Amino acid sequence: MKKTVGVLLAVCLLLSGCSSLFSGSYAKVEPHTEPSNQQNKPVVTVSCYEQMRHALVSVIESGGDSVLLSVNYPLEEVVRTDMNKAIDEICRTNPYAAYAVSDIRYDLGANGSSKAVSVQISYLPNRILANRIQKVENAEQIRKIVQKQMDECAANVVLYTQSKISVDYEQMVADYAIQYPQKVMEAPAVTVQRCPENADKQIVELRFSYRTSREELRTMQNKVTPVFASAEQHVAGKRTDKEKAERLYSFLMNRYEYDLQTSITPAYSLLLHGVGDCNAFAVVYAAMCRQANVNCQIVTGTRNDEPWVWNVMEIEGVFYHLDMLRCSEEGEFRLRTKDEMKNYVWDYTAYPSTAREKS
Repeated sequence: MKKTVGVLLAVCLLLSGCSSLFSGSYAKVEPHTEPSNQQNKPVVTVSCYEQMRHALVSVIESGGDSVLLSVNYPLEEVVRTDMNKAIDEICRTNPYAAYAVSDIRYDLGANGSSKAVSVQISYLPNRILANRIQKVENAEQIRKIVQKQMDECAANVVLYTQSKISVDYEQMVADYAIQYPQKVMEAPAVTVQRCPENADKQIVELRFSYRTSREELRTMQNKVTPVFASAEQHVAGKRTDKEKAERLYSFLMNRYEYDLQTSITPAYSLLLHGVGDCNAFAVVYAAMCRQANVNCQIVTGTRNDEPWVWNVMEIEGVFYHLDMLRCSEEGEFRLRTKDEMKNYVWDYTAYPSTAREKS
């Protein structure tokens, strides 16, 4: 008599640490088809547990939804035991199964004179096929892939880490958004899913959430890029760091009578609409300086006990502070030593030591 055993993976997914499943649309997703008819299923002959487990993993990692296992087992009870064990192990430890599989069911029957197991695999919606997931071996590869996806305003990125890699994904995304405001119009909120949660080999999905549509972000990029190109031309031919720093300050300050407000799209709002705060000025100015090969960093601290952001920059080998909005208030470009930064507080250990006296 044919016996049907349904193995639901909800418990396995919880054990694997992937209980927080995403919903919504993903980029470049290939949906799985409906289960194939048994006569069209690939047939794999297995004689032991390891062969059975390997056959199931191969089907899952190729994105298949069914397989017919021809089993050379003496007892049907052993077949059931090994199938249940294999499914449990796979859904707990295999990265792609933990990430994508929602359910595995199997029927015990016959394939001619041999015992057979007809396996049907169901997948969670909107999961990227295993052969489309980018494999990475180190943090540098991860960084390059994530940055490329952020440049394209992608909704997500899925990676397969083939060894244990220690990465703070949220910080990586935040740092890139700050360093490249000409590319990242809005710093996205990031959700990270690791499958299995505590394994060395994992599928890691980063999902980016924006308050601005992708189409709008790409339009903003196209408008901001020429402004950065103009800034680069503005310092062409200037030889010293100080000349470049002054010219870029003038380039920014002479564009608008600025409205000092906070925006979720700092570079676009500042450069195209004249709206920005101390953070927007510091971030955009630092990016323009780096583009001109001037070492300029962003400092986060307080001014007069209020949260404030400014720059510290290297001028002919010496570091100085530059608060663009304070310069604007005073009507002149001015680099300041540490002694001149009264009423400012920052983490002195996190930034280069600045000059104490002007030479």
